[in-house]
Amino acid sequence: MIPEFAQSKPVLIIASAVWLIFSSVSKKNLAGKPAQTEANQQVTTKNATPHSKPTEPILKILSYNIHHAAGTDGKLDLSRIAEVIQSVNPDLVSLQEVDQRVRRSSSIDQPLELGRLTGMRVLFAENIPLQGGSYGNSILSRFKIESKKHTLLPNHSRGEQRGLLTSTVVWQSGGKQINKLNFAATHFDHRPNDSERVASAVQVNGLAITDPDTPSLIAGDFNDVRGSRTLDTLQEEWSIAGPELPTVPVLEPMRQIDFILYRPRNRWTVIKTEVLSESVASDHRAILSVLRLNAPPKPANRALKRGAEKTGRTKKKTESGLSEKSQDKERNDLMRFTGIDGQTRKATTTTEWAARKKSILIAMQSVMGQLPEFARRDAPEMELIEEVDCGNYVRRRIMYQSQEGNKTPAFLCVPKAALKKDAKPLPAVLCLHPTDNKVGNGVVVGLGGKPNRQYASELASRGYITLAPAYPLLADYQPDIKRLGWRSGTLLAVWDNIRGVDLLCSLPYIRQDAIGAIGHSLGGHNAIYTAAFDKRIAVVVSSCGFDSYQDYYGGDATKWLPGKGWTQLRYMPDLANYRERLNKIPFDFDEILATIAPRPVLVVAPLHDSNFQAPSVRRLIDNARCVYALHGAENRLSLLQPDCAHDFPMPMRVRAYQLFDQVLNRP
Repeated sequence: MIPEFAQSKPVLIIASAVWLIFSSVSKKNLAGKPAQTEANQQVTTKNATPHSKPTEPILKILSYNIHHAAGTDGKLDLSRIAEVIQSVNPDLVSLQEVDQRVRRSSSIDQPLELGRLTGMRVLFAENIPLQGGSYGNSILSRFKIESKKHTLLPNHSRGEQRGLLTSTVVWQSGGKQINKLNFAATHFDHRPNDSERVASAVQVNGLAITDPDTPSLIAGDFNDVRGSRTLDTLQEEWSIAGPELPTVPVLEPMRQIDFILYRPRNRWTVIKTEVLSESVASDHRAILSVLRLNAPPKPANRALKRGAEKTGRTKKKTESGLSEKSQDKERNDLMRFTGIDGQTRKATTTTEWAARKKSILIAMQSVMGQLPEFARRDAPEMELIEEVDCGNYVRRRIMYQSQEGNKTPAFLCVPKAALKKDAKPLPAVLCLHPTDNKVGNGVVVGLGGKPNRQYASELASRGYITLAPAYPLLADYQPDIKRLGWRSGTLLAVWDNIRGVDLLCSLPYIRQDAIGAIGHSLGGHNAIYTAAFDKRIAVVVSSCGFDSYQDYYGGDATKWLPGKGWTQLRYMPDLANYRERLNKIPFDFDEILATIAPRPVLVVAPLHDSNFQAPSVRRLIDNARCVYALHGAENRLSLLQPDCAHDFPMPMRVRAYQLFDQVLNRP
């Protein structure tokens, strides 16, 4: 369940008309001073572009992968790059593969030097450190740069780090008219598997759609072609300027991987797009687009458009009241995957399906944030706060250090039989609590809250070691999520759980190969998320934990406003970016369940749950069964639908405990 109530700490929410990614100024690794005097720069800015008429300026946009100025003739010559740029007199330039004080390019500050040679303002952002300097993307602008930001793109497979350098530029035209637009430079992953590129496209789209009306441009080397999943994803929010124009290989171009994209469509008119003929200065050809910035539509027209869009969305409901699944056939067919050759086909083996699993986990992290590297870790330090005798087990209130600067409160329940000399190790269960802002994780050990939630204490009485971590921003666990470096409370909770499993595995009385997870409501989806990322969890029980994101609360649009429902800070704030197009959320629970295969999963979905619709849950389970069947484990994905509301009644808990007995082999 995802109710909404005030956080314990004050929260300030600022709405801005400027695209969110451009709204804050990041100073790290950014250089934004003009390369010439302010007086000269003002002249340059004033005369930067011709205008078809005062209210509709025409802009020249250039994208160029400069290969750190290393030419096809083996020579390193930055002046040739500057000459290519100056030959078309652009207003805005996106540059990729730029060195800043790197030894291989004679330790020259290439962004600063290009600014000097072209007379343009300069931004640079480091994606990776290299040979004593920095390597990344750069922007050149004839206009004043009002704000800038650097965002690292997804890098789940630990390849070369890629980035997105963004800016807001302003200039005056037509007398007193002030123009403003957003301009971004980027460079996507180059490897055959497109998972990282698609995740990057999803992130770029998510940052863009927060303001559908501000004119925006993005230019760069996307390392993929038209018709690819990468470009198709980008085209959900952006339009490509011009027809197909090959940019590589530089000597005889055959493919276009360098693009200039714009949004919204009604604010731009593409006058022409061309690829420059120069083929020696770099290993890419530069691409130029000339666009007219159209006047904004009248408010009445925008209202009309929004009304039409709302009507269109209404039609996407089925007769059952459920939203239609995404029209993306590959998303709906869980057996389809993209191989290392970039081709999409159906998986016939579990090895082939592993590629699809990887892409799902990457998609989850594109919204949740990036999970820390999953390498071998030391067990977290544990502090004992209190111990209580509960009959046949002891309940310990503890704190464990999930990361530097953060301690996670938890209850550790240990059967007394496990503490006896020469006792055999026992199985353990991670018990994840539902939403409760008063007793928090205390509800699952019987310390208050609603009935039918005390599964941690019941399992301990049955002979299981249980660990019940607190969930971020509920009750007495109030971590500073952003200061700790997390984009979502969801992923911090997953990490706390993973570190909790690390703690369990360090205890001498626990069988490391016999760990399960159980949760109700909030705990229900928390358990599934955690099992998707941590294969040490051998079996999962989820009660009232999910339906399709599209069907949440019957598709009530108010539940998707920023700070509501799934978009609260303790869940996934980035999901607010999809409120107008829920079928484009890059993952859903059928996909997440499929990543857990072939491990057993029991889903309890009451018929009268007001949060999560039972028919939606059934549809997700049915869709995930094919992946379990591929693993020869179709009967390990089970669904129970009791005749009750949002609850976890005793008969359902007994079925859950019986599953743990069967899978974890409790003595």
